[in-house]
Amino acid sequence: MMTFREKHGELKGKNILIVGDIAHSRVARSNIYGFTKLGAKVTVCGPPTLIPPYVEELGCCVSYDLNKSIREADVVIMLRIQLERQGTSRFPSLREYANLYGLNTEKLKGAKKDVVIMHPGPINRGVEISPEVADGPWSLILEQVSNGVAIRMALFYLLIGGPREETV
Repeated sequence: MMTFREKHGELKGKNILIVGDIAHSRVARSNIYGFTKLGAKVTVCGPPTLIPPYVEELGCCVSYDLNKSIREADVVIMLRIQLERQGTSRFPSLREYANLYGLNTEKLKGAKKDVVIMHPGPINRGVEISPEVADGPWSLILEQVSNGVAIRMALFYLLIGGPREETV
């Protein structure tokens, strides 16, 4: 949220699309909560097996069609497939997943001209996002990762008892 606001300002009224392994992602849940609290509309997209049944109760919409969903998005947040948390595979193959839900330049042709691409990292290049998109002019991925480290450091500092300003 901080990265988008730094580059593009207000989040209220923006369309946020979160794509990927929603079921196993802490990032997805915190982004749904944060973006909706700041007035954005959030849609999650991925294979039905990676979308938890309760997710709409968090205040977002659900889509299973990336090509359709990307048309309205101001921000597309790609998530890593977390095979280590799945136990058994939730889709036929990584190749099929990449064809249907991987973000590449061809799919971006259907997006708004000023769409922003984000990803919390690490990236599975060629699976959820192509190198051309990850390194392209739409990408805020490196800024997002850097900001994420800074935010976590600041929170840990405060939590372990860093100085706080006195209020009068």
